[in-house]
Amino acid sequence: MSVAALRRSVGGQVRRVRRPVSTAWLDRANQWVSPAGWAATAGVLVGLGLGVPQGWTELRVVGLVCGAVLALSLMWVLGRTSYEVGFELHRQRVVAGETASGRVLIRNRGRRALFPTRIELNVGKGRAHFTLPSLSRDEEHEQLFDVPTRRRGVITIGPVASVRTDPLGLLRRTQRWSESVELYVHPVTVPLRNDATGFIRDIEGVTTQELSSSDVSFHALREYQPGDDRRAIHWRTTARVGRLMVRQFEETRRAHLLVILPTHPDDYGQERDLESAISVAASLGRHALSLERQVSIFTSSGLLATTTGPLMLDRLAELEPARRQVSMRDLAARAIGLVPQASVAALVAGRPAELLDLRTAHKALPPSVSTFAVRCAAGVDLAHRRIGDLALLDVPDVQALPRAVRSLR
Repeated sequence: MSVAALRRSVGGQVRRVRRPVSTAWLDRANQWVSPAGWAATAGVLVGLGLGVPQGWTELRVVGLVCGAVLALSLMWVLGRTSYEVGFELHRQRVVAGETASGRVLIRNRGRRALFPTRIELNVGKGRAHFTLPSLSRDEEHEQLFDVPTRRRGVITIGPVASVRTDPLGLLRRTQRWSESVELYVHPVTVPLRNDATGFIRDIEGVTTQELSSSDVSFHALREYQPGDDRRAIHWRTTARVGRLMVRQFEETRRAHLLVILPTHPDDYGQERDLESAISVAASLGRHALSLERQVSIFTSSGLLATTTGPLMLDRLAELEPARRQVSMRDLAARAIGLVPQASVAALVAGRPAELLDLRTAHKALPPSVSTFAVRCAAGVDLAHRRIGDLALLDVPDVQALPRAVRSLR
């Protein structure tokens, strides 16, 4: 590499490093200085920078006045502040449409009274604020707040910060007093009757063709092999044939619900349908977990953690629309590859999903898996039809799911 090329490479690296540093410095300065403060700073620089060399008395006066005002503002915002702040949400998990409430408790831990202060609380991308009154020593103030939720998601609330500003609003000093808290807004779910889900029924004890040395369905006897559990030895047969004989079992099939949920925006006619599909998946999963079944939810972004009901709803609350669209067939093939033990599969789709798409997705699943499909589209009439051996439910929203699932019996 030539010297000139090396200089260009090093110069580019330096510029890339200096740019974010300069931006960070400017952001930090803007947290202290308001637009009016920047105007006063410009007055100092212009007034003294030009007025002193040129002997311009008016400019020097402007510069001195702006400097004196900035100095007084700096003295106003500086100083020791000692607050003890308690910040809590009454519930960290709510359902979309509910209101989350919380409180901020602030106590003056200083030795002297503190002047009224502006308190700011970040709520998602917005910011709430209230005025903290003057507090004497060890006096406290409680502020209640409500956070309305309109849709599923995760809202970051906090931190709580105090903001001290001078009377002219030139400078401001922000101090952070608490950590942030995440509010999980779960999707809307509907209860399903225990006898309404014909496919999500108890199939405990249905045997497969796979053999096992320890299960509950007896199959046959075979000769003992090193490593076999001695508790499985059948002593009567052993005594009769003169060789160690052990019991062999068939593995039993346990109910396991697999929900296949595409999450790309193009998979749905509108955002409302995507939210309905997520609510359908949450309702099916929550009902299966209440019956002590295993649940797996596979989306366009991958497999979600669903070991418990709250964890499943948390993961669905965090779910963002996928950036890459995957066909229903490929999604079903990937899902059954990761969850081969599934016994029941639910294909959840939107209006753009054609009957052929659902049929090919069904064909990608093993015949031993009981499969049904739910298509979410606002404004459609509740309907139950069959595509070959696949049951298809058309629902306008999640509120129609209980009636639709009852028809699966």
